[in-house]
Amino acid sequence: MSELVVRDLGRCPYVPVLALQDELVARKIDGERADYLLLLEHEPVYTLGRGADVADLCGADQRLGVSVHRVGRGGGVTFHGPGQLVAYPILSLMRGGRDVHRFVRQLEAVLLRACAAFGVVATRRDGLAGAWVGDRKIAAVGIGVRRWTTSHGVALNVDTDLRFFEAVVPCRVPGMRVTSLAQELATGAPPMDAVRAVFEQEFRTVFGYAAAEREASQP
Repeated sequence: MSELVVRDLGRCPYVPVLALQDELVARKIDGERADYLLLLEHEPVYTLGRGADVADLCGADQRLGVSVHRVGRGGGVTFHGPGQLVAYPILSLMRGGRDVHRFVRQLEAVLLRACAAFGVVATRRDGLAGAWVGDRKIAAVGIGVRRWTTSHGVALNVDTDLRFFEAVVPCRVPGMRVTSLAQELATGAPPMDAVRAVFEQEFRTVFGYAAAEREASQP
């Protein structure tokens, strides 16, 4: 089993973290054994996956003054911003039988378990990646794979400003409703540090990693 190195990056802009992912992917492809899990919050940004239609932005980037980046993950338009836990696993699928579908299901399992730890029952929906509370999406999954090494990952809405989602057509699903832990819990959002710790624990459980080695750094 590979070692998992977790980096808590705090709140940071999108572009430096994209560059960090590229660097770590290249290191993995060159033979580095350690896997990585980047945990962070982004400054406000819209991203467009490989299948995204720029029309789905509905001009929100200009109206709201939010930068846009087209990136090499699957999926349509999504928003990242404060109050949202973003997790980018950089790991090799070679040990998992080169099964991308299984990897996505494992990421969804981590999200469902993390939500359950805070008393929110989230589920899967057929044909739509992510985690859902009823008909409301609470977490997105969008991955990239290069030479069987993963990048990008998941975004769990903890206390996110959901108006940024309402201004676009998220994930290529017109009329899709988006929610957060804050919206679903009568007590409001749990602390981000607590969500981050639970997510890491569930990630290690689902993917079979051992004890943590944590790095605190900036990209």
